[in-house]
Amino acid sequence: MQEQKDWNDTKGLNKLILKTSWLMVFIIIFISAAGVIIINQYNDKSFFQVMSSYVFLPTLCTVVILALTHLFYVLFNRWGDYILTVGVLAIMHVYIINFPFAPGIHYLLIISVLISALYFQKQKVYFTSILSLISFFSLYFFYEPFSSEIARSDIFAFIGIFIGFICISVGIIYRGDYLLKHLEESMRSQEELLVRNILMDRENKTDALTGLYNHKTFYEHLDRLIEKSSENQISFQLAIIDIDDFKAINDQYGHWIGDMVLKRVGEQFKLNATTDDFVFRYGGEEFAVILTAKNKTESFQVMDKIRADISRLTHSEMDHKSVTVSIGMCSYEVGLGKEAFFKAADNSLYKAKRNGKNQTIMVN
Repeated sequence: MQEQKDWNDTKGLNKLILKTSWLMVFIIIFISAAGVIIINQYNDKSFFQVMSSYVFLPTLCTVVILALTHLFYVLFNRWGDYILTVGVLAIMHVYIINFPFAPGIHYLLIISVLISALYFQKQKVYFTSILSLISFFSLYFFYEPFSSEIARSDIFAFIGIFIGFICISVGIIYRGDYLLKHLEESMRSQEELLVRNILMDRENKTDALTGLYNHKTFYEHLDRLIEKSSENQISFQLAIIDIDDFKAINDQYGHWIGDMVLKRVGEQFKLNATTDDFVFRYGGEEFAVILTAKNKTESFQVMDKIRADISRLTHSEMDHKSVTVSIGMCSYEVGLGKEAFFKAADNSLYKAKRNGKNQTIMVN
């Protein structure tokens, strides 16, 4: 899990390369020692002579270079990517210089190019490639044991393969960039689609004028609560609210003022209802509130306070007059049913209207 995380950022990748480099040193020591033991059976030289020539010296150089690379990486962390690249290239030189007679030893230089490709940055691939080619030709022209082992045809083969690896590395980077951009676009499209779906869902469930839940959502909540009440004996109450003489307000002041009144009344419900309550604009000038986690008395007190607050609210567009609401309430009992429950609350509302309006009535 930690290694997978290391690949996700450059610093993590650098640490992973350093860890792997140290691990490779120990693996090389083990393999070299095993190889020396086998070779020693067919060689006149003593075990320690072979070990010092083919294992100790290159391993010591590798450890020193790797330690210096690690030190410079810590001291100059800003240039850590390039320090590691140069360090890996230097280690490759240790084995090329110590084993120039090994067939294809110069192809170790390609490893540094492949490592630079892990950063998914073209400039690092170009930097490492140029450095590797300079190193190759420097060894060829100035290190006779190396040049004597390589034919001219091998040089052209190496350059061709080397350029091929550069092209493959750059191609992988371009492909990675394309896939990353495609992934980002896909994620952006999914986010936009999710936002649109949320907005559409909200539009389907809320009233555009007041921002409250709408008529459709009211019945969805009511059905769900009735179902839960049957299973868990949940107590809840329904309040149906009607703005008194709302038609007269529209006729006298206009529908625009009527809409302002609806919004302000709806705002009072949102401000005063508790977090356990659900407020709906049922339709026209009618609202509904489903109250949960309260007994009948507590629900009545909440709704009657809202009624009183609305009656004290004045409207400058109506010459600072106030509006009132009538509220009918009913507490649900298991087995009552949705239609009977709603009808009981509705009858309480009409009773409040007949009794003079601006009052709250809870059916027994």
